[in-house]
Amino acid sequence: MQFILTAQQKLFLRILFGVLAVSFTFACSKAQSESDNRRNAPEGSSEATISITTDRAVSRDVPAFIQSTGTLVAQEISNVAPKAAGKVVNVYANVGQFITQGSIIARLDDNDARLRVAEAEANVKQAQAAVRQAEARLGLEANGRFNATTIPEVRAANANYEQAQAELRQAEANEKR
Repeated sequence: MQFILTAQQKLFLRILFGVLAVSFTFACSKAQSESDNRRNAPEGSSEATISITTDRAVSRDVPAFIQSTGTLVAQEISNVAPKAAGKVVNVYANVGQFITQGSIIARLDDNDARLRVAEAEANVKQAQAAVRQAEARLGLEANGRFNATTIPEVRAANANYEQAQAELRQAEANEKR
């Protein structure tokens, strides 16, 4: 039969045996000192002798358990916390099972995380499209070169400039005539 005791129970037993050993030692030393005193006492002393009876040793069963009240505390504890909040979908470890570091002990519902990833990917694509539109408005080509003639505002300004020059030439020609 194997006994499993907690640290508190072990400490209690050590203290109990220590107290019993000390009291037994004092009791024996007191009885020995009294017997030494009687031997050294004069023969006319008034103290009576003590009678001692002996009996045969008997074998009997002793209960193999200790009943006590207390609180049990594990020698080792572990705190488990997920890196992200969520609903637990599946648990892979059983109560009391030994596991190693890095082992998966539970799976959380990842639907919300997947939706957030998909939303973030869509936002990235939308931002890339906005950058391409801005580059097109600025006249940047795909290879990063600047081409001002592709900008609508530049084309309109260039057309106005050429129109103004044509009107100037026309006005100069009319003046010469």
